[in-house]
This record gives sequence, structure tokens and C-alpha cells, in this order.
Amino acid sequence: MELIIEFIIISVLVLFQSVFGIGLLLFGTPIFLIIGYGFESTLALLLPVSICISALQIIDQKSSIKFLSVSEYNLFCLPFLLLSLVIAINLGDKVDIKIYVSVLLIISSIVILNKNRIIFNNKYLLKYRKLYLILIGSIHGFTNMGGGFLSLFATLVNGDDRVLTRNYISYGYLIMGIIQYTTILVIGLNIIDFTNWYYVCLPLILFYPAQKIFNKIDNQQFTKIINYVALIFGIFALSLCLQ
Repeated sequence: MELIIEFIIISVLVLFQSVFGIGLLLFGTPIFLIIGYGFESTLALLLPVSICISALQIIDQKSSIKFLSVSEYNLFCLPFLLLSLVIAINLGDKVDIKIYVSVLLIISSIVILNKNRIIFNNKYLLKYRKLYLILIGSIHGFTNMGGGFLSLFATLVNGDDRVLTRNYISYGYLIMGIIQYTTILVIGLNIIDFTNWYYVCLPLILFYPAQKIFNKIDNQQFTKIINYVALIFGIFALSLCLQ
């Protein structure tokens, strides 16, 4: 029964991420922590699937990513991703990571819900974008919950171009996922269960059919669906934390 539930959760989140570019880690991390998985086990389960989806999204889209944006991302986000992940691994059971994940899920939901308003006043975020990238790396390394903030930043640097935005998000998840998974393999405290790699087949099956949905969704629907899903899931997670 546990494997069936695990399979259903990952399948739904793979479909969601294949359409919107986010969802597998943003929603999958708190779900699996809540049902009893450890932080490292959750990462080991989700990261190979996330890496596969991100690679497929980059390959599928013919448009490129802005070089300057990617260079800044690599320079300011990734070192802090690695540093904060190492800290999280070494802290182990000394901290209840679910608390941090739940709080950041709520914050990221609020950020996504107010994305258009924040982007309208984007001159401040763009001015301090390097600090924002450091924040994304630190949050994602420690909690795996940087997806909402990455989505906002991708929209900021790419304007209304949803394809470029999704490409930037895909690149962000791809490179962060590779660094995270490699770090867990090298210094992780738990033994990695490589039998879970069969979940990598799910993106290969679901990704291309999901693109038909993506191509039929306009920008307003694209933003609205993410907002509603974030709101519902944020409320659900908060209610569980308060029990």
C-alpha cells in the first residue's frame, strides 16, 4: 500500500511539473516529510525524477536562456545551495526539518499568490537580485523549498515570455538537483536506495503528452492555476502543522 501511495503521489506531481515547470519538489518535499520520510530519503527519491523532467524540458524547448541571468544564477545561488545542504545533512535529526519546510511552503505560497503584484514593483528585486539568488540557494539547500522563489525570479528576468521563464526554472532545478544528489551521494548519512530510480521512467512516459496541456494554457490561466494550487496546498499544509 505504501508503494502504491508513493507511486500515485509522484505520478501526479510529475504530470504537474511537466506542465508548469514546478511542483515535484515544492509539493513533494512536504508531502513525503509529513507521511514519515526523512529529509535525505525524500531528496534521494525526488531528485532523480526532477533532474529527468528538467532535462526533458530544456531539450524540448528550442528557445535559449539568457546568458547573463544564468551566469548570475550559477555564481550567487549554487554555492549557497551547496553550503546550506551540507549544514542540513550534518544537523540531521537535531532539527525538525518539517517545521522549516512547512513555514517556507506557506511563505512561498504567499509569494506565488502575489507574484503579479511583486513583479509590478520589480525594480527593487532586480536591483538586489544577487541577494535574492543567495536566498534561493540557501532556502533550497536547507529545505528543498526554493521552487516558488525560483519561479518568481524566473518571471522577473524573463518578463511575459512563459517559455523562457519555464526554461530558466528547468535549468535552475536541473543544476540544483545534480548538485544536491551528488552531495547526498558523497556526504549523505543514509544509504541511498537506488531501486527508486524506476520512477525516472514516469517523466519519459508523461512529459510529452503533458506538453499538449501546456500549449493550450495561456499566460493568465498559467498563473491562475499555479496560484490556486499553491493556496489550497498551503492551507492544507498549515492545518497539518497546527494539529
